[in-house]
Amino acid sequence: MSKRSNNSILAANLFSKLLYKANFSSKKGNKSLLSIDLLKANKRKQLVSIVIFKLESFYTELLKQKPSTAFNTVQKKGNLILLYIIKNVCEDFLAKQYGYNVKVDLNELKQALYTENILRDVEILFQVPLFTLADPQSPKFRLLYYPIYNTATPSFIEALFDNLVIEISNCVVYFIILKFSSVYAFRQTLYRSQFLSLRNFERFKNNLNWQTRIKKYFKRPVNLYNNRYDLYILRSNGIYSRTIYANRPDEIKDLGKFQLLTIASIEIRDFISSRLDETIYTLIKSIRFTLTSVIGQVIGLIWRGIIESLKN
Repeated sequence: MSKRSNNSILAANLFSKLLYKANFSSKKGNKSLLSIDLLKANKRKQLVSIVIFKLESFYTELLKQKPSTAFNTVQKKGNLILLYIIKNVCEDFLAKQYGYNVKVDLNELKQALYTENILRDVEILFQVPLFTLADPQSPKFRLLYYPIYNTATPSFIEALFDNLVIEISNCVVYFIILKFSSVYAFRQTLYRSQFLSLRNFERFKNNLNWQTRIKKYFKRPVNLYNNRYDLYILRSNGIYSRTIYANRPDEIKDLGKFQLLTIASIEIRDFISSRLDETIYTLIKSIRFTLTSVIGQVIGLIWRGIIESLKN
């Protein structure tokens, strides 16, 4: 059996599993707020299914091309391809709700904060899963995850696509929140009953915005500095979070000033903590030596005094 046939079978099994898990419960094994938490269960399943079908269709088209040509395109234009996938998913999902075609402005989508965040992680989020699905021993995979992970197991590849599906879904709902939620009838159609109240909806929106900014300015720089990456894992009984090793030193160079300040503050804290530990250790050692010497001499004097008194 050819390598291309093996890839097709592996991909078919993967996307079938993803579709099976699309009907997941709202339970989460992490404390993070997700955009898709806003949606009714049937709307959430609908959105996640659209994302899975779009990714499967895109990957199938890739396999029809020469591997070198196809994956060079993904490498060079990964940001644009991912952006268009998000746009198409958003338009298809909105069309199902409105009953007619809705055009999403590409620039507005690109400027949304959540979209900005996931485009910054385009390599680990989008490109590497595609390369790894085509070749579990892909150099891209090893460059990112070696030596902790030598090769990509089917379960690891599935986890990478779980994360990609959830992040695209979150991105779509985040954009919808920003651009389409002013109409009550729209909220009534899509959102869970607890968010029909404008107060509850605005509170959710503000908390989500705050969390997204925290991730951009603090959490992501810290993860890059610590060689970590947070994955969302999709299971039939809910969404879980897992932190894995990921080596991305080049991305630190592309961080903004504020994000670099976050890393600098960690370095300063580590430096001060190390010096403080050394100082405390030296101080304790000195005190112990002093007390031992003094107490030893006092005990010696007392003992000699006792001996002398016994002699008399």
